[in-house]
Amino acid sequence: MQRIIIIFVLFILFFLSNTLAQESEKSFNGEILSAAAKPKEMMKTFLSGEIAKAQTVWQQRYDKLKTVDDITKYQTERKEFFIRQLGKTWDRNSPLNPQITKTFEKGTHGQNAYRVEMLLFESVPKFYVSAAVFLPDPTRFKPPYPAVLVVCGHSNTGKARDLYQKVPALAASNGLLAMSIDPIDQGERSQRLTADGKPVAQSVAAHNIIGAGSILLGRNTATFEYWDMVRAIDYLQSRPDVIPDKIGVTGTSGGGTQTSYIMSLDERVTVAVPSCYLCGLYDSMIPKIGAQDAEQNIFGQLTFGMDHVDYCIMRAPKPTLIETATKDFFPAEDAWKTVRNAKRIFDRFGFSEKMSIIEHDGEHGWHKNLREASIRWMLRWLAGRDEQIFEADDLPIFEPKEFFATLGGEVLKIAGARSTFDLNRDYNDELLAIRKAKNENRDKNEFVATIRQIAGVRPLSELPVVSVENKGKSEVPASLAEVVTEIERLLFKTENGNILLPALKFVPKTKSKGTTIFLHEKSKTADLPRIEILLREGQTVVAVDLRGLGETQAVRSQYYAHQWFGADGTDYYLAYLLGKSYVGMRTEDLLVIARWLSGSNSEQKIELVTSGETVGLVALHAAALEPPLFSGVKLDKPIRSWYDVVNAGCSFYPITNLVHGALLDYDVPELIQITGTQMKQ
Repeated sequence: MQRIIIIFVLFILFFLSNTLAQESEKSFNGEILSAAAKPKEMMKTFLSGEIAKAQTVWQQRYDKLKTVDDITKYQTERKEFFIRQLGKTWDRNSPLNPQITKTFEKGTHGQNAYRVEMLLFESVPKFYVSAAVFLPDPTRFKPPYPAVLVVCGHSNTGKARDLYQKVPALAASNGLLAMSIDPIDQGERSQRLTADGKPVAQSVAAHNIIGAGSILLGRNTATFEYWDMVRAIDYLQSRPDVIPDKIGVTGTSGGGTQTSYIMSLDERVTVAVPSCYLCGLYDSMIPKIGAQDAEQNIFGQLTFGMDHVDYCIMRAPKPTLIETATKDFFPAEDAWKTVRNAKRIFDRFGFSEKMSIIEHDGEHGWHKNLREASIRWMLRWLAGRDEQIFEADDLPIFEPKEFFATLGGEVLKIAGARSTFDLNRDYNDELLAIRKAKNENRDKNEFVATIRQIAGVRPLSELPVVSVENKGKSEVPASLAEVVTEIERLLFKTENGNILLPALKFVPKTKSKGTTIFLHEKSKTADLPRIEILLREGQTVVAVDLRGLGETQAVRSQYYAHQWFGADGTDYYLAYLLGKSYVGMRTEDLLVIARWLSGSNSEQKIELVTSGETVGLVALHAAALEPPLFSGVKLDKPIRSWYDVVNAGCSFYPITNLVHGALLDYDVPELIQITGTQMKQ
């Protein structure tokens, strides 16, 4: 009996000690930054400061535009930059293979009469664009006609939405041929279907998925939208009933974005009306509402100096009307500022009247007075008719369910149809072959320099000196009591003190055999058992939260869906607009910390141990770019190649792990080879 009691008491003591240890470990979160410092806002604040600096540089460049020659050079610089950032497109000579699948008549012969042709064409072979062509009544208006391309804003129904029928219908009933096209993942153009033929995602969400899958290839969702518009104009110009040098483009919201892009890049666009989009990136838009959809963020445009007004300047002095709304989330005040800045440039050419603005007293949207203004502007500059036309209340439009160019309501149901994912896979394979050929006999130093440039990592000699604050000692959790002498709370400060990197330095009880930097993608204390193993091996362990991880991890809105992209898509795209990658910025964080830990002892090399793909990528970049600092990299699991990420298409991958255009020159396997890292299987 006594023996049973002793065993029972020992069991209770074991249970209590284990519980206390667990509670001790729970209470040990190792946090260093106070709530007063707003650590979750750190990256947004830092990146906003960088945007403000970029605005100053942009303003200085704009202020130098004094002559037509100055402006012409400025236009060329921005067009060339924009085209580069969109990445590789396709063959303009590929056949469009247009098919008129059905025709409709609307209205009787009279003021509101028009005819509609439902159209399919291929902007890339087997990459189908669904469209509707609105034709004037030939008894009232004789062909050929000026033409208007109408691009749709974000709407699941695309061209079938009432707004995107009313504008081309108003154009056709007033003597202009108009064509409305479905953007990718809207209307009939879903880019990925479920087994039962339903869209996996649509509109904004789908555009963001395509954007994430395009970044590594140096492309953008905008690449596909731009190309569809180029080929749509090709089609319009091929029609005998269109006057080929009289082409206008208009659209609202996301369609305003598309209009802004094509009007700035395609010389064939004679007249343009971007609605409810153009305002300004530097001023209110980014600080107030942040980065928008994937296609509205062009890599590096803020640092290069390409603001919204530049879309107008690039086409100066061609007729351009901006439409805005007083309560729009794209701020009307900034739209007016854009027009004033653009008008000064148009005035240098002697055509100030060709740049104008109309403001609706209401909220975001293509309201009736804005739709009317769009077509009035087109009539004035395309047809020489300065008429006050109005949209009839009974303007006939179609039910969405009958407004299909395809039989099944989805272009992907056409035999052999290809998607954006397929087109990206094609390019992915092409780049794989190019990389293999290029890297066979490539000079290693040259290769490393290329990686540095693409990831955006400055040489160690150019990185800021990190300052360090010792925030005192942390209580040792029970699980580490046997192996730890003390835990120091350190705060590394870089980027002029604007970036704070909290860290814990675990000092082993045995004589230290070296220093290990431990990185975990969740937080520096997320895997204490792994730290314990390192301590038992005699390593001094410095566990660090790199920027945007752990204590400074921002969990923002679901606009960039967390389940697909991770929690910090909004901040990622702020960096993206500046031409920065999170991989590059975090690599610099790691390098300045490793340099500080090495001190003046060039013989002391730091070992890198990581847990998670996000920090594993950073460690591989750091070791590849500055090998003298490190003794090696240990990864807790294999890291996916970026090639596989692109080929997977619509799949979860943290967006902060993406480097724009990386696959043009390198992939994860090249980093592993350079560093000599042994991958765990």
